[in-house]
Amino acid sequence: MARSNNKALNNWEYPKKSGIRFSEILNKNSNETFGCSYRVNVPPKITGKQRLRRQFTNKEAAEKWANEMFTGSKTYGHNFFELNDDDRRQVSASLPILKKHGLSLDEVVKYGIKHIRPEGRGKSIQDVISELVKSKELRYMRGDLRYRSFKDFKQRAEKFSLAMHGRLISEISVKEIKGWLNELKLCGRSNQNYLSVIGEVFKHATQCKYISSSPINELTDTDRRELCGAAVESKEPSILSPTQAEKLLITACNHPDLKLLGAVTLALFCGLRTEELKRLDWESVKINETPATVTIGAKIAKKRRIRHVDIPNNALQWLKLVNNKEGPVSKNLHYNDHQKRFKKLLKLAEFNKWESNAMRHSFGSYHYALYGDAIKTSRLLGHRSNDQVLFDNYRALATKEQATSYFSIIPRSKTSNILKFA
Repeated sequence: MARSNNKALNNWEYPKKSGIRFSEILNKNSNETFGCSYRVNVPPKITGKQRLRRQFTNKEAAEKWANEMFTGSKTYGHNFFELNDDDRRQVSASLPILKKHGLSLDEVVKYGIKHIRPEGRGKSIQDVISELVKSKELRYMRGDLRYRSFKDFKQRAEKFSLAMHGRLISEISVKEIKGWLNELKLCGRSNQNYLSVIGEVFKHATQCKYISSSPINELTDTDRRELCGAAVESKEPSILSPTQAEKLLITACNHPDLKLLGAVTLALFCGLRTEELKRLDWESVKINETPATVTIGAKIAKKRRIRHVDIPNNALQWLKLVNNKEGPVSKNLHYNDHQKRFKKLLKLAEFNKWESNAMRHSFGSYHYALYGDAIKTSRLLGHRSNDQVLFDNYRALATKEQATSYFSIIPRSKTSNILKFA
């Protein structure tokens, strides 16, 4: 086999004062010359370890590489030489682009690690939902979360997890979420409820750095209208007439076994929510004080909006007909017990149609009509500091005359013989 016998013709430094040495090599093989090549030596003092040597067939390629080595060492020090040639080419090609946009390589790397390769990218959707369900269960056991809220979240979240088949949470796209909701063929309100739950799951994942951002944020206004329907003006809420309210009260009196007179009275004339009534205790109903009030404490109020609500005089007369004023106002044997007893009451009172929150809407509408003070009415209802919720959802058109009649409903003497057992 022929032996190479290459000789160095010239030596020089390039770039000047860089410490990088060039050698022009005369290529020979079996005493036959076939041109020259250029060898570049990068010494250990530049690389930080062993010397680096490359040989090129033309001077231009050799000088380009030497320039890259020199520029890289000045910019990144010894770390530059941890890269291979492909890495260096990527860096060299990227730097001008980054510079054009006012970015440094360090900034881009840190951003990429955080957003493109988040810490928990191996988490499945089931992992994340399990974390949230356990957290909410602890809050429920501690009394910080309503059972209804816990149950609703758990059912919706686990249904979504099952549909995603244990996929990595980082892989789930907004297109898949939208497609899944469309397949369910639910009403707009149900889709909105699912979006709230799914949004909470992805928000938790984002905060825990399992993903860089939530796909829910990518839903366009058009997407939301398609899923949840276009925003429409709030329709006027349905309220009870004074006659209907009286009929409901008398029926509650005539059926003491339902144990609903106290709850119905406080809903009609104090505007309490159903969930508040289900947790309210008689010790919070101060009918013997002046003024008489019902206290909605932090463990009862929605979103902890505690408040004291005045009990009007006509309501006091109905409450005095309740014989047993100890323990819960509406004693619930199980979670749906109150609803089952109330449905039975409506049937007995011959209400064929019942609008949700009709008693609370009635209080809000008649109280505002009677006093004309939106802020006061909103405060008694437990709304936020402004009155927008009152006007959007809780106020129907009612006259002051109707309101006066409503808050004048009292037990009639002719029915006193059937009211005393309530």
